[in-house]
Amino acid sequence: MAGTPNWVVVVIGLCLGIGLFVLALRVRAPARRSEGTAWGAAELEFILGPLEGQVMALTAEVTTLGSVAGNTIVLADAAVSRKHAGIRRDSSGWELADLGSTNGVFINGQRMAKRLLAAGDIIRIGASEMVFRMEKVG
Repeated sequence: MAGTPNWVVVVIGLCLGIGLFVLALRVRAPARRSEGTAWGAAELEFILGPLEGQVMALTAEVTTLGSVAGNTIVLADAAVSRKHAGIRRDSSGWELADLGSTNGVFINGQRMAKRLLAAGDIIRIGASEMVFRMEKVG
């Protein structure tokens, strides 16, 4: 740029560089739930196992799944521990945790000790498979 002062070239270059940096961050950053996001109803739709065809709403702050009475959801299955797993609701969404079960908890085919659930996740506990569903408010 003949005849253009050097400081103008530097300012234009800095603006372009900052713009490209911000764009790259937006493209590469994974979608995250913010702490202030409001989440509406959530439910488990059972697609295999003793509760197949049933839908259970997650209305409590903590939902427990296990083989004995006293759990929020009772799974009559010898492969399910007495207190097998828990789903806890907080401002980030719903987090599923294995409560020290023998046979584990699988989310989308992967054994997991703990994970923040996403809509459409397939959870397997013993012979039961369920789809986690939720809706975002706002």
